Amino acid sequence: MSNFFHSSINFLLKRFGLVLQTSDDEWEREAFAKLYESRMIRVAKSSEYPAEGIVFSKDRALQLHALLCSYSEQVVSPVPLHILYQTSTPAHQRAYEEVMEIFSDKFSFIKQLSKNSFRDDLIKLLDSVLAPQIFFLVDDILFIDRFNVSDFAQFDTDKIVPSLRMGLNLTKCYPVQKEQPLPVFTSYPGGKEDKMFWKWDKGLYDWSYPLSVDGHFFSTQEITAMTKLIRFSAPNTYEDQLQKFRRFFLIRRGAGYKKSKIVNIPCNKVQKEMGKNIHGNTHQDYLLEQWLKGYQMNYQSLYGFANTSAHQEIHFELIKRDK
Repeated sequence: MSNFFHSSINFLLKRFGLVLQTSDDEWEREAFAKLYESRMIRVAKSSEYPAEGIVFSKDRALQLHALLCSYSEQVVSPVPLHILYQTSTPAHQRAYEEVMEIFSDKFSFIKQLSKNSFRDDLIKLLDSVLAPQIFFLVDDILFIDRFNVSDFAQFDTDKIVPSLRMGLNLTKCYPVQKEQPLPVFTSYPGGKEDKMFWKWDKGLYDWSYPLSVDGHFFSTQEITAMTKLIRFSAPNTYEDQLQKFRRFFLIRRGAGYKKSKIVNIPCNKVQKEMGKNIHGNTHQDYLLEQWLKGYQMNYQSLYGFANTSAHQEIHFELIKRDK
């Protein structure tokens, strides 16, 4: 890094109140430089879509099916989804193949090359995305209300982190099992009445968590640069390691609808990397058995659901699948 560029980075860090004083902070200095470069040097890519989505999935064919159905039914002008998935048994693989057959003409499915290849597979996928914006989803999410992707595509992701999961209805934080106050909402030029805006650094719990992989929108170029700077082995550790960049995103605004467009239903846990995550007791192998018997989630019964938390254990009915 040139002395001029190094001095420029120091100036910007101070401007944003991100003064780094010890040798331990050198990684953050270099990371900030990479982020700054990704924002200043735009790589021209041509895409007919304003955004693309990546879904992380493992051993949850029944839940993934519900997510993809709700996306297909609730999202206006849908954009490409890429499902990066992993299975632990032949039975789970068979279930995924059935889901792939249902959606073969709508979405792309990428199986992890190995149980240890998640990082490499994700970077390869991110490098292939042509759209200027990217959002992530996990397979236990449902779209519960109508959403038009172009509503978020208008926002400058250098200044705003739009979120599908936030809404005035979110008064509880599931991961910490606490009540959470609503932040002070602000106006924004061109903001419509159905949207709300706030400062991430003024919020608490979910309202101060911009780097979520549950329906937040980012610059594809920026998130790709960040992803290449961190080490992780699964979606949970990926989100955890993204928090190294949190201070660079807290200075941005959040944007969302006044009611959540998605809800995460944590009825089970499939990853082993983050041992303390709270979850329900409906095991994924039980849902696998039900899927192989011809059942699916009655996801439509949850349309319009008024969730009080971004993650919420919601009872769902299983119904016979149409052949």
